[in-house]
Amino acid sequence: MVPLPAGWEASERTNRVLGAQVSAHLEVDVSARTAEAVLARARRLLGHARRPVHCVEDTFPASGELDLEATTDRDPPWSANRLQVRRTEPRDAEVVLILDTSLSMTGEKIALVAVAAAILQLALGDVAVVSFDTAAHVRVPVGRPVPTHEGVRRVLGVPAQGYTNLEAGLARAADELARSRRRERVAFLFTDGLPNVGWDPLRPAGRFPRLHVIQVGPEHAQGTRTCRRLASAGRGRRFRARNWEDLPAVARDAVRFLFRT
Repeated sequence: MVPLPAGWEASERTNRVLGAQVSAHLEVDVSARTAEAVLARARRLLGHARRPVHCVEDTFPASGELDLEATTDRDPPWSANRLQVRRTEPRDAEVVLILDTSLSMTGEKIALVAVAAAILQLALGDVAVVSFDTAAHVRVPVGRPVPTHEGVRRVLGVPAQGYTNLEAGLARAADELARSRRRERVAFLFTDGLPNVGWDPLRPAGRFPRLHVIQVGPEHAQGTRTCRRLASAGRGRRFRARNWEDLPAVARDAVRFLFRT
């Protein structure tokens, strides 16, 4: 009998426990404990942050507060249908998260990736997920959102295997994002910038309306160069998590910076 871990230990040991011979009931129990531990940590890091919003300018009778300055700046007569109003609405962004799940992504690393993914979903709403090892895999498709618990389970349940085909992951994520009709389309890539199979990742990076890169791990000249070039090609920004433990906080800060009102 495999002892069942609890709390944060559950998330660190998910792959090991589920890889053992356990009953379907115990597998469900481990999965539930794991998802709750990851979400609890994500909520603590995120605090009471609200969903990002943006300002919408419109004319009466649309809802909103009267924008007196914008109205009086217009030439008279100021008829009702020329009154300017302003309101805030949630940012309607399509977000795709691109995750390295190659052979090195076991234990605490994948648990911390799941926390970062949960932070993005809690902060931004529906988030699609593409993982990559030797090949790319769509875990949560664009336009088919799942509850946050389920999104966390899908990230944690990915087997760590294969090589690091960054080009394949970017190409598959770009295909997913292209299916969206939302005005704002954004991708977040978590990577060390060190692929070991596949073609040049810069080509698919240029297909994104906006690609932000969170470089994770010790400083490495080649990895840093790759991450900077990917962010530049994707018209995005590069952020730096010096170790895996820092990744969730860096993801939170990146969301706050990029989606501030």
